[in-house]
Amino acid sequence: MNESPLTATTDHWNRHAQQWQWIASPLRPAPEDIAFIENAVADWHRRQPVPALHALLLGVTPEIARMPWPAGAQLVAIDRSQPMIEAVWPGDTAARRARLGEWTQLPLADASQHVVIGDGCFVLLSYPDAWRAAIAEARRVLREDGAFIMRFFTRPETRESLDEIIGDLTNGRIGNFHVFKWRLAMALHGALEDGVRLADIWDAWRAAATDPDALAAQLGWPREVVHTIDNYRGVATRYTFPTLAELRAALAAAFSETDCFLPRYELGDRCPTLVLRPA
Repeated sequence: MNESPLTATTDHWNRHAQQWQWIASPLRPAPEDIAFIENAVADWHRRQPVPALHALLLGVTPEIARMPWPAGAQLVAIDRSQPMIEAVWPGDTAARRARLGEWTQLPLADASQHVVIGDGCFVLLSYPDAWRAAIAEARRVLREDGAFIMRFFTRPETRESLDEIIGDLTNGRIGNFHVFKWRLAMALHGALEDGVRLADIWDAWRAAATDPDALAAQLGWPREVVHTIDNYRGVATRYTFPTLAELRAALAAAFSETDCFLPRYELGDRCPTLVLRPA
């Protein structure tokens, strides 16, 4: 019997939560990403020294939850996946808590947050409807003098060929398997409205690598890391990778960009962190 789309999506996030220890940069933020975010929050707080900074984290990225926050800060994290909250969130404290909810319909009051922050969230949202709803919600809950800080994943203006990517993989020119996954996903990406289906990423991978364990051994990568891509098998969920120009156009109606950070790690040029203020 075939799985329903809802069941398949739920299982995908259950498995993703279980695999979290094997996920690394660029899918997770690197120390330099966190340092930039921490400095952006501190810079905002120096200009707006509120006694109790209220911050919303979209998702449950533990590196952001654990980073040093201004004294008195209160952080609330919103994620739609209970398995992700249970597996990844570093735990509620007096200064932080996680809640189940949708980024497109946030369970928070208007203008209640000084900072809205997140890591790679928009890759999970379909364009244009979910993107527009999430941007509108971030703007709704953010104060007029607040800051929106988000790391995005962007595809290049010129599409890479699959042959080029596979050649780089088999010849050891890719630093880690997650870089390969993102390059493959972006190469298979259609128009912004189409995104890329996870099942298609897995199909392209297995067409190129008939013996994943042998390839992992050849490249010196843990087989558990290589098998994280099996979570894409048969999954109809789509990821969305805009170009940088498409990203900026999508944000322009609600936010003005004040800073853009490009990290130095492999594929960092496709992982910009933007600091934005309400337009």
